[in-house]
Order: sequence, then C-alpha cells, then structure tokens
Amino acid sequence: MARIVLLLLSLCCHLKAAFGFLPSWMPGVALTSAPPELARYTRGQSDTLLDVRLSIGLTTDKQFIIDGFQFQLCNETLSTDDSPISLPGAHGPRPRLSSGAHSVTAIKDGSFINMEGLQTVEFRDGAWEMIWRDDSPAGLVIVGFTLDKAARRNDLVLDAGQVYLTWPVWSEDGLAEQQARRARAERNYKEFESVRDEELEKMNNTTNILQKALHFRAAAAAVEKMDFTDFHTLSDVPLEEDVVEIGEGLRVVKTGTAWLKTGSFKGTFRAKQQQLLGSAVIR
Repeated sequence: MARIVLLLLSLCCHLKAAFGFLPSWMPGVALTSAPPELARYTRGQSDTLLDVRLSIGLTTDKQFIIDGFQFQLCNETLSTDDSPISLPGAHGPRPRLSSGAHSVTAIKDGSFINMEGLQTVEFRDGAWEMIWRDDSPAGLVIVGFTLDKAARRNDLVLDAGQVYLTWPVWSEDGLAEQQARRARAERNYKEFESVRDEELEKMNNTTNILQKALHFRAAAAAVEKMDFTDFHTLSDVPLEEDVVEIGEGLRVVKTGTAWLKTGSFKGTFRAKQQQLLGSAVIR
C-alpha cells in the first residue's frame, strides 16, 4: 500500500498489551469482576488535570491537530441516569467492571488553525470512568464528551457527536513486573537472533552441502527459540518514557485513541457504530 497506517499500528501495540482493559461491550471479554483496588484507583484521580493533543486522521500524511484541550477528572460520582453521556462500562452490559461514571470539568477548549484562522473545538457534557478486570495488571481510562459542532480543516472533518478518549492504565507494580519480563525476553531474543545470524553466515560461507544443511538447521532452531521468548508480545508493554503518573500507584500510557460512537453500548456489538478518529496524546 502506498500509505502505511503507522498510527493504527502504534495504538494496537498498546491496546493488546493488556487484555484486561478491553471495553466490556467487546465480544469475548470474560465475565469477571473489577479488582478491589478500583475504587482506590478512581478516588486517586480526584482533580487530575489532563492536557491532551488530538490527532484527527488515520494516516500520517492526512491529519489535523487539535491542541491544548484541557479537562479535569473529578471525584463526583454520577448515577447512571445523571451521567451526561453514556459510557461503555457504566452503561454497558458489564457495569461491574467499571468504576461508575464520574464528572469531568472542561478547563480549556482545544484549538486548531485552518484557512479562516484559529478555531476552537468545544467538548462539553463530559464524564469519565475506569474499567478494570480483576486478573489484569492494566485497565482503561475512558472519557466521553459531546461535540455539538463539527470541526473541519481542509478535507478532514471531526463530526459532531459523542467523542471518546481512551488510555491504557497500569498499576505501578503490574507495569514493573511486565517490564522486567519484557527485558528478559528481549535479552533472550537478541541472543538467539545472534545465533541465527552466525549460522546463516556460516551457511553462506561454506561450499559443503552437508555443512550448509547443518547450519541452516541450526539457524531454523534459533528462529524457533526466538519465537518462544514471547518478545513480540511483550514488546507491547510500555516503557517508562511511554507513561506518566496518574494518581498514586498508577501509570497511564500517554498515547491513546479518539473515537466516535453512535448507538447504545448495550445489545449486539456493531463495528460500524464505532469510528476510530485518531490518537489522543497526554502532554
């Protein structure tokens, strides 16, 4: 393809790193409960201020930036009926995985520049929640807003509707454990990779057919051992430079997703109701 969707690859790496934060409306998510620490994690976000940059568009050559959007995660609990916007956990089929809806205060509108000058984007009626599975080291912070007026820059449009921002969030201990596993896997992977390269070099340098076969076999065995290290899976675990502290004992991945939702979070899952808009980066 002429266009490589780098954004999607980056986001998927973070999202699949922790199955536990998958939204509860997704098919295949195990029926389980939230960890007992979820209430403490949620209280720890009281008055957390986030400064977010939105990149609208899924290809690197076709994006526009909404910068400087600031909002505050508040500790005020909202009932399901009082929440100004539906949330996938609290209003979905498995609310026990959710912290429940909490209020959000918009502090500063996002802005971008088009041919008409500086434009503001007003996200309103916000609410947030944290989704977490009991057996997972990671969860998901979800913040929803209503955008009443579409934003347009050139031929890119952010449609009006319900806009959601999501970020993977890890417990400090869980992240440290997975990072240690990643480091070990990477060391083993590189060791076997070196063996593979050496055996391939020996295979290319010999004219003996039998020796060629033996070196090829050794290289193939090294490749198999590389696969067994699980490095490709663990490479999705974020590094320290990929996360920021968000409340006591929690680390949130800086790069998340922005998406548009239509329809209810309950009932049959329909992919067409979810539209990935781009990325949401905490600054």
